[in-house]
Amino acid sequence: MSLKILLTCEDYFPHIGGAEICVNALRSELRLLGHSVTLFTNTTAKTDDEDGVVRLGWSLSPRSFFSHIRILWRLIGACDIVHCQYSFRIAAIAGVLARLRGRPMLLTQQGKGIVPEAGSTFLNALLIKICQHVSMRTATHLTATSDEIFDLTAAFVPRSKITLVSNGYDARKFAPNASLPVPKEFLPIPPGTKKILSVRRLVPKNGIHIFIQALALVKKTRSDFHYFAIGEGRVEGFIRELTKEFGLEKHVTLLGKRGNDTLPSFYQHADLIVVPSSAEARSIACIEAMGMGKPIIASRVGGLIDLLGSDSRYGELVRIYDSEACTYGPPDRLSAERLQPLTDAILAFLQNPVPLLEKAQKARAFVEKECSWKIITGIYVGMYERLLS
Repeated sequence: MSLKILLTCEDYFPHIGGAEICVNALRSELRLLGHSVTLFTNTTAKTDDEDGVVRLGWSLSPRSFFSHIRILWRLIGACDIVHCQYSFRIAAIAGVLARLRGRPMLLTQQGKGIVPEAGSTFLNALLIKICQHVSMRTATHLTATSDEIFDLTAAFVPRSKITLVSNGYDARKFAPNASLPVPKEFLPIPPGTKKILSVRRLVPKNGIHIFIQALALVKKTRSDFHYFAIGEGRVEGFIRELTKEFGLEKHVTLLGKRGNDTLPSFYQHADLIVVPSSAEARSIACIEAMGMGKPIIASRVGGLIDLLGSDSRYGELVRIYDSEACTYGPPDRLSAERLQPLTDAILAFLQNPVPLLEKAQKARAFVEKECSWKIITGIYVGMYERLLS
């Protein structure tokens, strides 16, 4: 049965983040299956593929609010089912309108709108609370991308109304391939030097500033490493300051933003992937690295525990932060004592990579079976059909 599906997400391409990649992948897979997909987003910048994409910027004004109501009323009336990302602005408006229009609404929780924001103003915190309650209570059903997100969502709705569904990855693109070209940025690195890679936006919750501090301790023992950070964001200046402060200029390269199509080459020719985040649902970058069969060191928080296993069977989980619960407000600096578990994990890999390489092969088999977008999309289509029936 061909369905007319309305996807919504506040942010979308060309803005790149985990949820944006998820929405784009789900949109692509649904279209391949023959479904008609419309995407509504607040991101106004455009891409080469605008087929079915409706863009409307958001501002905290009555005019913006009523423009959303007018356009979403029309889009929801023309679809069979609504699928929203985040318990945030659009989901709150769409949830009410879907009820009035008699359409089922599926709400996927990724983190934004459910994990507490750091340093939020009173007005923004109030808006988030309103959106949380309205979106989750008007949703026909909800999905959560990690066990922690599931538990946070269960504080608002019965657990029977929530299904755990992982984020996915493109198993065709993110698979080991020795023929992929070596990135030109890797070419000057001396033989024997381990190439460490992160694919994260440079924002506080992704912990790149914390990882730089750990590398400063690693450098006291070994120098046979070079760290490449793909991504850009508001803490880039602070990361550069730390790199200079600790004398890591010859060991750290900030690559800036890279297109998703270029990432397989970087993964293929990296020796180690790091995910030092203080908040993650089910990290797309971590799943992609697992699909590429790469060793991973990650912080023991949120959805990273679900992915790599509480017993670290698919990678090395290290306790960096005070809690395993997600937080968008990590500290600017950590003491050497607090950084020691992360430092030790990096040194252990540099000394003997074999244990992590063995875990990486198990990780690849796991995500191939559980996390490809073909599989995840099939789960969602099954949900759509059950909700419609």
